[in-house]
Amino acid sequence: MNQQHRPFGIPAYEAAPVIASSEREAAFAIRMKVFVEEQTVPPEEELDAYDVAALHFIARLAGEEDASGIVGTARLIDKGHGVGKIGRVAVLIEHRGRGVGALLMRCVEKAASEHGFTELILEAQLHALPFYEKLGYIAEGDVFLDCAIEHRLMRKLL
Repeated sequence: MNQQHRPFGIPAYEAAPVIASSEREAAFAIRMKVFVEEQTVPPEEELDAYDVAALHFIARLAGEEDASGIVGTARLIDKGHGVGKIGRVAVLIEHRGRGVGALLMRCVEKAASEHGFTELILEAQLHALPFYEKLGYIAEGDVFLDCAIEHRLMRKLL
């Protein structure tokens, strides 16, 4: 299920489900860097009980086989009744704006479809709404705070 993306003049990236414990640890490290260090989310709120059962995904520099090439991550949680919840989507700052997030989301969506999910939801930070809207997600409901950051629920049918 490995997917690749390479805009002109930018390194190639690939996205895939996590299969090795080293990939999982690298994914968690990216989340700590993006959410805890950059966005000041309390560290005790970043990793949670959902991480045990969630499907995890990574984006990496194409051809990099070790965890040092991992530049992005996301997770997918089974919410029941065909609904999957995407969360903890994070890309290292030096790799943002290069299509890595979209590549990662397409990989998660493909896996969700293969696992029988018919609908995906996510809680998007307000600044990220346009990113998710371009991928076909529709915002609904009021703005709410999560870790003192404004979010909105978004939904997409598969």
